[in-house]
Amino acid sequence: MKKYGQADVMCVLVHIFLERQENLTEDQKKGIESRSFAEITANYPSSADWELCV
Repeated sequence: MKKYGQADVMCVLVHIFLERQENLTEDQKKGIESRSFAEITANYPSSADWELCV
């Protein structure tokens, strides 16, 4: 069973992790973040998705 809001938490964690990476350029960070967010939101529902279903 998918846990609602899990995507939100995972996206925040990815963002925080990437902010702390000093060996990546800003463009690399944005690309990784974009691809990660797309993958996360495709597999896990966000709290906004849950609100639409209620």
